[in-house]
Amino acid sequence: MKSLEQRLLASTDRLLNEAACDVLPHGDRTNARLVVLEAVAAACGGWRLTDFWSLTGRDSTNVSTDPAPWADKIRASIAETGIPTALALSALSREALPASQQRKTGAYYTDWRLAELLTATAVPEIDADGPWVDPACGSGMLLAAAAMQVPAGPERNAVIRDRLSGADLSANALRGALLSVACLTEDLSAIKGFAGRLLRQDSLTSGPAWAELAPAGAALVIGNPPWEKLRVSRHEAAKGAGAVRDYGQSFEHDVDLSNDRSRLIAYVQQVASGMRLQGRGEHDLYKLFLELGMGIAAQEGVLAQLLPAGLIRSQGTERLRRALDSMARDLSIAVVENRASHFAIDTRFKFLSVVAKIGDGRKEPIKLKVADRTGALPNRGIRLSRSQLGKVRPDLSIPEVRTAEEWDLYVRLASNAVTVADPAGPWRPVYRREIDMTLDRKSFRRKGGNNTLPLLEGRHVSQYRWRAKSYRSGEGRSAIWTPEPLSNSALRTQWHVPLDAMNPGTIERTTRSRIGFCDITGQTNERSLLVARVPAGVVCGNKVPTLGFPDSGADSEDLFLALTNSLVVDWMLRRIVTTTVNFFVLDSLHLPRIEEGTEVGRELIALARQLSAAEGDPSVDAWQVGQWRARSDALIAAAWGLDTRDLEVVLRDFPLLDRGQPAVDGEARSTITVDSVLAELAQILVVSHPSFDRVQNAQAAGATPYVPADFAGRGLT
Repeated sequence: MKSLEQRLLASTDRLLNEAACDVLPHGDRTNARLVVLEAVAAACGGWRLTDFWSLTGRDSTNVSTDPAPWADKIRASIAETGIPTALALSALSREALPASQQRKTGAYYTDWRLAELLTATAVPEIDADGPWVDPACGSGMLLAAAAMQVPAGPERNAVIRDRLSGADLSANALRGALLSVACLTEDLSAIKGFAGRLLRQDSLTSGPAWAELAPAGAALVIGNPPWEKLRVSRHEAAKGAGAVRDYGQSFEHDVDLSNDRSRLIAYVQQVASGMRLQGRGEHDLYKLFLELGMGIAAQEGVLAQLLPAGLIRSQGTERLRRALDSMARDLSIAVVENRASHFAIDTRFKFLSVVAKIGDGRKEPIKLKVADRTGALPNRGIRLSRSQLGKVRPDLSIPEVRTAEEWDLYVRLASNAVTVADPAGPWRPVYRREIDMTLDRKSFRRKGGNNTLPLLEGRHVSQYRWRAKSYRSGEGRSAIWTPEPLSNSALRTQWHVPLDAMNPGTIERTTRSRIGFCDITGQTNERSLLVARVPAGVVCGNKVPTLGFPDSGADSEDLFLALTNSLVVDWMLRRIVTTTVNFFVLDSLHLPRIEEGTEVGRELIALARQLSAAEGDPSVDAWQVGQWRARSDALIAAAWGLDTRDLEVVLRDFPLLDRGQPAVDGEARSTITVDSVLAELAQILVVSHPSFDRVQNAQAAGATPYVPADFAGRGLT
């Protein structure tokens, strides 16, 4: 997988390698590439390369060929990419790291478009005096982009000479940062000033250096810090040792982690001393760098960083959110999905552009932009009242709403709801992870026996279904699973767990049915929350956490099942989830105030039981099951106070529904699920709606609502 930047610069990169071999045929390849890139920077800046080498103390005696002709070719090649030359030079200056090392260091390099986005928002907000700092600058992408926001000439020269500053562990990275910025000025004195403020250091352990550089604080703290947890992984250690494996596979040999753990503990103790906002759980480099940035930034300064989306929704970042909210007079957040291939990782991965103007006084509403499904950000965002946010999300996690209409709907729903973990509410579930798929793996068996239980995995579970898919072959992420029709009564699993490998509490739990959910998800999945009633006689892996309600009974479980499988609750979840439905996310989820003993509550419980009982029933009617689900969804929407227009806002967030279903004549795709639930709601509210006729037309065309795309043509799910 390659980023767009890598693809655009591929031919330039090949040309650069050719030039490096010619200019320094027997030297270090990274050094040779940097020599050529310094020649490109000289051509762009209008200064002599020999003067630059003299200024920086570079030994050029081993340069066998004048790099200037190559520099002209590379400039022309860069021009064809559309990437600004300074930013392209930064990208080309990066050291090539193997994928395992990228994961270990968190070195997913800054895309030039993100650099422009962040600096275009941050630099105009700078009022304070002081340096512009990137504490983990790499090859200077963000520093170069920041300088480009200043008009060329004396003003930019002054910024480069007197303000720009960066730090990195790698001398070669700092060399790349220098040449990338140097191409933006003809003033060698400005280049010399910048070179003097490029620090080779671990910024997390270099507090005195920052105090000396910016005694009154930095006017700008900018960065794309490493996004990596400080932990030791058997998987990454094995891959680093040369093993070829997929995540989740068994280990052929033991992996000794003792030395790695000792070094990590020592480092964590060093960097975490003095940090106050890291919260619970594993230390994460981006969190450490964010707190460092908060400490470096001056009053009236600007803090601007590219960060994982976990900042605005994870339990472990609450203290950082609160501190940022307290410090920032103005706060702008853009939520970006990797659809445009900013990084060479999963396109569904989400990250943030965060720009905070530090200062006291009146706090402005949070400015929020959320990218659409193509990855494009809107020209105008929305404004979230901080007081309103504090009421609907007391932990200050920020729901991902794209429009003012969505924010209004979210606030109305949350204000007329109770969270799952509310101590005054009816739920307060007790969660259990029954079997750990990693720690307990040695006890697993391929074949079952009298003293074993089949192991249920996340892929088994769908809405109202606990055996929606069957294991066929393979292991880990390379395992093959196939969908099963609703009428199927057989469970096919890849593992069985001996009873003597389970603790007594787990064994007792498997003697009764309970509610389980798949904890792997995504905001752009067909459906994000998958909850089912798990029967007795199976044990659940850690990707299927189970829950119960000690203070209530089966009615509560089935009402919870109906609510959490509803479209409106799913819409609420999508606003706050990333890739995992952990206990924190589920605990903070809003559910409508529907009681078991009410007419609506009793009907929802009955529907949930009918839908659960449909699994394995060979006589099940596909259309009837779809109508049961539509009725349940509509009852929940009506009880929450939604009208058909509100529900239409919700349903727009589920564009993958009904793939594989036949469309009515003249239309490109089926909307049978959307039409079915809207028709039910209109009937409940006694209003007219075009969905009535659409449902009849879709039924005549052979469409069935609520059938996931993976199961279309295989029977009802």
